Amino acid sequence: MSETVLRVEGLQRHFTLPRESLFRPPETVYALNGVDLAVERGRSLGVVGESGCGKSTLAWLCMALDTPTQGKVEVLGQDLAQLSTRELRLARARFQMVFQDPYGSLDPRHTVRRIVGETLEALPQAARDTTAEIAIGRAIDAVGLRSSDLDKYPHEFSGGQRQRIAIARALVTRPSLIVADEPVSALDVSVQAQVLNLMQDLQRDFGVTYMLISHDLGVVDYVCDEVAVMYLGRVVEHAPRAQLFAKPSHPYTQALFEAVPRIGTGRRRRATLQGNVGSQTKQVGGCAFADRCPRAETRCTTETPKLRKIDHEHMASCHFA
Repeated sequence: MSETVLRVEGLQRHFTLPRESLFRPPETVYALNGVDLAVERGRSLGVVGESGCGKSTLAWLCMALDTPTQGKVEVLGQDLAQLSTRELRLARARFQMVFQDPYGSLDPRHTVRRIVGETLEALPQAARDTTAEIAIGRAIDAVGLRSSDLDKYPHEFSGGQRQRIAIARALVTRPSLIVADEPVSALDVSVQAQVLNLMQDLQRDFGVTYMLISHDLGVVDYVCDEVAVMYLGRVVEHAPRAQLFAKPSHPYTQALFEAVPRIGTGRRRRATLQGNVGSQTKQVGGCAFADRCPRAETRCTTETPKLRKIDHEHMASCHFA
């Protein structure tokens, strides 16, 4: 039986905005509204959706960099919100993050040796399975860099090489889970494939589990085993990659796929979405996508759809999927 590395249940995150006026109550942003996900060991889950749908908020909660308003995040069976400061510090060896911008996520004043090793410095000696120098050397070698690079600074590397350093920093503790938030979006297209190939090689060699946050469906198609589609803080569809790409069920997912540019001169039908993305400062009844859905009915404004199984492993939240 496969082991579940990451489990998210009923996850909600609400932010209170600063009061703009003495005569107006403070507004609340409902960034996540009940997200349920699970990723098994050695698998890759892609999370897609337009900007503002809650992808990065989900990533930060899964890394315990923020606290959920409601719900829980479990990594290897441990509820992160229930851990003490010391327990969480030890647990962080098992889950790491790769950030979007390799130029901003690496301290320009530190050498590669210190950047990769700083994760180990945060762990008690008893939590390390080897010396820091050996662990750093293994991580650098795993991402295709040389030992002579250890004493260089980030400005001496290209964007792709910097992201390799960031991946080495995440890999140095031999984590079970790596959350990658748009890991190639800041890189040239010619370099993106190299980094994605590296991530796949590391998954094969080390059994790493990935949650990949992306707005690029091509990246998700290349790397991931499963895909979760988010809209306004909710997962509207979750399915194996091949199945989702072959036959998306939710109207929003269909619109995402039809919006992807394709080479060719022939005309193709595109779903027409009316209206604008709903406000995240209001909680309304019914489906969050109802105002833009070409198939919406009256009940969509009052009934809140739940993820339901359509076939063997394909789930969507549309009433008409």
